[in-house]
Amino acid sequence: MNARKSELNFARPPVDEVVLSVLFLSLDGLLAPHLGQIWQEFKEDGFVSIEEQSPVSPVVEEFPSRIHEPQLRVHRVPDLARMWFIHEDRSQILQVQRDRFTFNWRKIDLNQQYPGFSFICDKFEDFYNRFCRIIKDMKIGEVTPLQYELTYIDQLKQGDGWDRLDEIGEIYNMFVDSQQSESFWLGAESLILSTSFTLEDLHGRLHLTIRNRVKMPEESQTLQTDFTMRGFPENADYTMIDWFKAAREQIREKFVSLFTENIQTQIWGRK
Repeated sequence: MNARKSELNFARPPVDEVVLSVLFLSLDGLLAPHLGQIWQEFKEDGFVSIEEQSPVSPVVEEFPSRIHEPQLRVHRVPDLARMWFIHEDRSQILQVQRDRFTFNWRKIDLNQQYPGFSFICDKFEDFYNRFCRIIKDMKIGEVTPLQYELTYIDQLKQGDGWDRLDEIGEIYNMFVDSQQSESFWLGAESLILSTSFTLEDLHGRLHLTIRNRVKMPEESQTLQTDFTMRGFPENADYTMIDWFKAAREQIREKFVSLFTENIQTQIWGRK
């Protein structure tokens, strides 16, 4: 497996978006003026624009073996908007709400190069540590993590190895025995498939979703594959970054097993 991992290098990687997020105990003392102070901290990094979004509801992975589940409190304070701090290059977003801190890297141009996980993870670690320090300095509490979350969104546009959904056996290994003619998929016009995997080493769960959609603004058909890993280490010595790196390796392994060799080599240029 190690040799296989080392070979996972693509000339044209399909990564459309990577999201790293920390869910923590709600900071009920976090108010709109504090969000302005937080934005001032990150403006110097190029996050020059802001947008208000609705808060994301928490989803916590639960396991029968867990003795003490983290408890999400019912809040008695009014909802506070989730703020997007948007980088001047539009490809980076910081998201802040009372119980969550998130960093997105997204591909906004067809010719944009994926910077790699190490670059994105290092950025996230720096931004998150600074956010925690700001919260402490404002004396509104401390950030107490409950769960980590890593998401990869991959795109395979129509014309890259497929034109119709009944060619799905040419894309995903799980359907490789499906015949292009007289198959179950003949005439299919939409697809959505979801599954999940428990990963005890990370005390988490990996969610996989495959769907066809129209990607904007190009308005082109695409097959979108989402990998989302959620969990939290039971070992106190297992750092946040250790968890994210291990989660990324689990996603890599599933990715390699999921797509056919032809898609990986001919379309994405696996080296």
